[in-house]
Amino acid sequence: MSFFVKFKKHKDLAASDRPLPPPNIQPRLTSTLSTVSSLSDSSTHSLPPTYEYLASNNYSEPPMNRILRQPEEAPANSIAKPILIVGIDFGTTNSGVAYSWATGADAREVVLSEWTGLGNMSSYKIPTVIYYDSSGEVVGWGADTENVLAPGGKLKPGIIKVEYFKLLLQRNYNRYSDLTINLQLPPGKTAIDVAADYLSLIRMTMRVELQKALGNIFIREEQNIKYFLTVPAIWDDAGKSATRLAAVQAGFVDSINDSHLSLITEPEAAAIFCAKRGVLELKSDESFLIVDCGGGTVDLIAYEVEDENPFTVRECTTGTGAACGSTTIDANFMKLVRTRIQIMNELGLLNSVKEAKIIDRCREEIVKEKQGFKNVHGKEIHIFIGLDIDCPQAQVAGGYMMFQSAHIQEAFEPSVKAVVALVRDQITAVEAQHKQLQAILVVGGYGASAYLFDTLKSQVPPAYSTRIMRPMDSVSAIVRGAVVTGIYDRVLTSRVCRKHYMMMTLQRFLPGTHPEEYRIKAPDGGYRCKNTRKIFLEKGQRLTIGEQARVEFFRQVLVNAPRIFEDTLYTCDLDRCPEFITDPAIKVFALLTTDLSQVPVTDFEFCTGINGDAFYKIHFDVVLTLDGGNEMRAEWIFKGNVMGHVRTKFS
Repeated sequence: MSFFVKFKKHKDLAASDRPLPPPNIQPRLTSTLSTVSSLSDSSTHSLPPTYEYLASNNYSEPPMNRILRQPEEAPANSIAKPILIVGIDFGTTNSGVAYSWATGADAREVVLSEWTGLGNMSSYKIPTVIYYDSSGEVVGWGADTENVLAPGGKLKPGIIKVEYFKLLLQRNYNRYSDLTINLQLPPGKTAIDVAADYLSLIRMTMRVELQKALGNIFIREEQNIKYFLTVPAIWDDAGKSATRLAAVQAGFVDSINDSHLSLITEPEAAAIFCAKRGVLELKSDESFLIVDCGGGTVDLIAYEVEDENPFTVRECTTGTGAACGSTTIDANFMKLVRTRIQIMNELGLLNSVKEAKIIDRCREEIVKEKQGFKNVHGKEIHIFIGLDIDCPQAQVAGGYMMFQSAHIQEAFEPSVKAVVALVRDQITAVEAQHKQLQAILVVGGYGASAYLFDTLKSQVPPAYSTRIMRPMDSVSAIVRGAVVTGIYDRVLTSRVCRKHYMMMTLQRFLPGTHPEEYRIKAPDGGYRCKNTRKIFLEKGQRLTIGEQARVEFFRQVLVNAPRIFEDTLYTCDLDRCPEFITDPAIKVFALLTTDLSQVPVTDFEFCTGINGDAFYKIHFDVVLTLDGGNEMRAEWIFKGNVMGHVRTKFS
């Protein structure tokens, strides 16, 4: 029975129906328990009975409880309460889940390997694919295709296969146009809806497997699970917010601000796994580079060791990346296949059914072939297309489409060149700080490619060739790292801002400097320039986790005007930020809505303009805080009180 059918009738418990957490009978903080006693030389009448006995030097009868003059140390038998931690590697092409139920040195991550549709096989990852029927109901997902495929292996009529949908969560997903151009979503569903449907099935599987593994512990602790969900490092705040919304919709947590859900970038998760599991042996101030090669994106960040014990790191460079993951190899290879199909069509050898069959067979084979591919001169790859066709012009003979090693290399080349360029750029950025990378760690599913790994070693500067490593468990390093992040205190202490953060302001109008069309009159009678900006954080600026960037503002409000305000925060990816927020390079980051209508007017500064108009001058602060999950939180503060806040809300 397929997984979907098996669980379709068993709805998940609503948040209000989940079991209550057990009483927290053990504190998490550890301590050393010591007993301290002292004796007084004063008269014995003020001492408790036992102390009176000792002070009187009458030892004819020993006391019931002997009190020592020196403190006696007791064992530090404190018990840290175990925490159930779940990591989700939500990938473009494949996804995985891991968990841990323990604390400290005893904690080990367990990767789920049993998925519906795999039969007796096991796998750390399943395809990030979901299937819908014509009414928009989910009928299959991952490896569970029992209800979606006809006997010949084709999709049943009316079935919609949706893949690469994760890429649509990113605001500027046009960079993935080769993969998303023909992506069809079910009627009435958004990309967030589809991601939520898929993640809800991931969650359902996780619940079943954890109940099998942990029994009543899972039922008792489900409400307290700490989830760590991975996102690409190059994603902007909109992509992170959409991912968080999908997770909420999938039922992992109840609200977008729930502290039980944290986002962690994929290379950071890999770095933490490698650091905490002994892959790295680095000293303070030494640097290493994580190259996370996934299906859709390749992300890179260099880290510098801050302390060895406890092990902490800080970002050494601004993270970089590109949409050059392994799916681009598939897309390039399929362009060659379609060229050959066109030749056969022109010769009258195919119809639409046969054409679809060739496409499906070739797509399946390139996925298998690319991981172990090495550019062996003269090697041929024969793909059985299931048709009795001979066409020398399309290199088809006896039902096989033949490819030379050079054809596969041609499909790899654009992606591999892009990855090599990204690595070289990071090496240059680190060397510009008069440092050298001690290790370059290649992780992720695409990182297991032999051709990519060999090419990297041969094309980086010679001094770094022997420093390129592919750790054991490199394919599952990200999901394992997501769990390790929850086991230990935060390893990452500071980040390098990837963009400018700013808010729109009104500056005094300067004739000849500011555009005339931006001039407006303020309540005090003076003139201001609208669409100007105040930058909170500069691109490239180092920001400690939890550190606040605070800017003081004021606004002038006519006495009778409404006191509900909306302030817009913006970001800019350019190295040099434009002067006005109307520039297309400046994007909306968040909207802060604040209601001061119930605040007594005596809390505002009363003013009169040069034209006699009465107005209030309202002083306030806007604070940006970078949390541990690489998300920015914005708060609107008036007289020390938070009047408005948002994690991320996008236009």
